[in-house]
Amino acid sequence: MCRYIRVIAVLLVAMGYGAALGAEQKPYWLDKAKEVHAGFAGDRGFVAQFGDSITYSMAFWSVFDWCDPLPFLKDDGLPKQPEQRWRDVIKGTRAKEPENGNYSGWTVGKLLEHIDGAISRNKPEVAIIMIGTNDISGGKVPEGYREGLQKVIDKCVAARCIPILNTIPPKRGAMKAVEEANGIIRELATKNQVPLVDYYGEILKRRPGESWDGTLIDADGVHPTAGETGKFDEANLAKSGYALRNWTNFLMYREIYFTVLSPTSGR
Repeated sequence: MCRYIRVIAVLLVAMGYGAALGAEQKPYWLDKAKEVHAGFAGDRGFVAQFGDSITYSMAFWSVFDWCDPLPFLKDDGLPKQPEQRWRDVIKGTRAKEPENGNYSGWTVGKLLEHIDGAISRNKPEVAIIMIGTNDISGGKVPEGYREGLQKVIDKCVAARCIPILNTIPPKRGAMKAVEEANGIIRELATKNQVPLVDYYGEILKRRPGESWDGTLIDADGVHPTAGETGKFDEANLAKSGYALRNWTNFLMYREIYFTVLSPTSGR
């Protein structure tokens, strides 16, 4: 009987039902992240923020300098927090300005002009990367965007820094170019086996069609809305674009922390 149960379990795993039987689903990026982090000698806990105004804004990521995400976490098999508070673990929450790798109006080319200095200055353990909204200002993805983003990834990996790619959000009047850029971002995440936060997908999941315009994306049609950027219940995640970006990136960082970065991750 046990033999038949094992056979059924194997078949269910192959059909994608492994989680129901307790089979672990290893993230596609996990082995690569461990490889990148091996030998890391930089500033543990420092999370770099690489991007344009959507990253440069203090509405992004700085909330983890003070807010407590613990009440919003669900039981998902991972610990809810380290031995310390998250705000004591995550560094660089207010690392804005060009010297830290983010500023208004930046394209991937502009980011490349500053990324070496930012990595040298801060020696980050992880980097959140969102770039592309200004690259597509002409209504299409320019030549060199894919190559430029690949260089950003390469520079992080060379520094033993784990990159987290973010898809760019919807942009009024430019959705074809947004989707093309996001296709490149997803492809590079898969090719390089690096973590991906599909911010675009998370927005459309909550605000399908064009209902994101004026709700999760501000009246300018470009930037996320603010409001309560450190409140992560589902109601607020459907109306604060920055709360949604903060939360989805925090969840990814938390997964990386407990599977790769923490002393108990088994590395």
